[in-house]
Amino acid sequence: MLKSYFARLPLTDRITFAKDLSAGVCYGAFAGLALPLVSIVARRIGMSPAGITAMVTMQFVGALFGVLFGHLADRRAKMPFVLWPSLLARALIGLLAFAQTPVFYLVIVSVFNLLINLGGPAYSSIMRTNYSDAHRGRLMGNIRIVIMAVSTVMSACAGILLDVDEAMVRWLFLAASVFGMMSALIFARIRVRREPAVLSRAPESFVGAFRAVMRNGPFILFMGILFLGATPDKLAVPLEPIWLVDYLHLGYGEASFLLGTVVSMASIAGYYMWSKALRRFNSFTVLAAVVFLFALRFAALGLARTSAQLLPMSILSGIVNAGWDLVPIFCIIALADRSNFSMYIGFNTTCFGIRGLIGPSIGTFIYSTGVLPLGGIFLMIAALLMVGAASMLVFSRGEGARPAARADAR
Repeated sequence: MLKSYFARLPLTDRITFAKDLSAGVCYGAFAGLALPLVSIVARRIGMSPAGITAMVTMQFVGALFGVLFGHLADRRAKMPFVLWPSLLARALIGLLAFAQTPVFYLVIVSVFNLLINLGGPAYSSIMRTNYSDAHRGRLMGNIRIVIMAVSTVMSACAGILLDVDEAMVRWLFLAASVFGMMSALIFARIRVRREPAVLSRAPESFVGAFRAVMRNGPFILFMGILFLGATPDKLAVPLEPIWLVDYLHLGYGEASFLLGTVVSMASIAGYYMWSKALRRFNSFTVLAAVVFLFALRFAALGLARTSAQLLPMSILSGIVNAGWDLVPIFCIIALADRSNFSMYIGFNTTCFGIRGLIGPSIGTFIYSTGVLPLGGIFLMIAALLMVGAASMLVFSRGEGARPAARADAR
């Protein structure tokens, strides 16, 4: 069956998919063993709300460099921009096994978060060049289904081990680091397909490339609307660990199950659902649906009063995470110039960084001043996301409904 599946693919798709699949298996193990536990362990070893805010905010600081890294990836070999940040970040997770104090833990996770978004523009560009338009959505969706399936199994195993002995969390971080580095090295073996004719038309200077992006009116409008659908949740970044640990008293085993196993299983369904939706509807309509479900996710979180009541939130988290991972790149492909595509992805990454720096600070301020109770903040976020979903739906019926015509014109 697998041989028949590969035989139906074009040669470049087939070779890329085989290596991407192997890398995905290892990444799934890395994600399932470590990522659901990072914020929970931080709170358990005594990290303050301010420390958690600083720790998680670093991923947004790294994202600020997206527009620069995107430009460099358009002008140079793309793979090193994916390999080295990924390899170093995943190696750092192994050092958490030796973290005894909040300060050391804060430094390691902060550097990890600083690095994880740097390779995003180059990675997205590789996905565009190496997967054909006809197969890209299905293949990217299938890779992510495999990642989530492996992550589900590994997070379930982690939960079982932690129920027996919570000290095993240190060994889980070490094992996760090994799997993560293996994933980066396997992915680096992909031979990136080049487009010399397209690359020759890309602006040589950073300023020229940036101006070209800014002249793309529909893309800038999309970025503005995306701000409404992707900023409110950033308020909750430093607050969720506090809600889960201090108010709902979530244990390690429960965290691995609800934030790992359940989320991963829901993500499998989400990737299948979103990849199928992308073949039937325009990508902007699909993104509006993602934001709407995101609003429901925060409503479920704000209404939960026990750890058992987090199950709907966990299911929606998996579905929405899959949507955010898969759908925006298709929206950008529909609007972006092919000549400097990585720059467009980098521009989006930088906007993500700006949103991420603003949001957590506002969330921490609202919580610390007592303007709203913690559950009320999550409900406020849900209401704001509803506005973002409605705006994206309007865009999908207007400018967003004509991306194909613009692409043909270019």
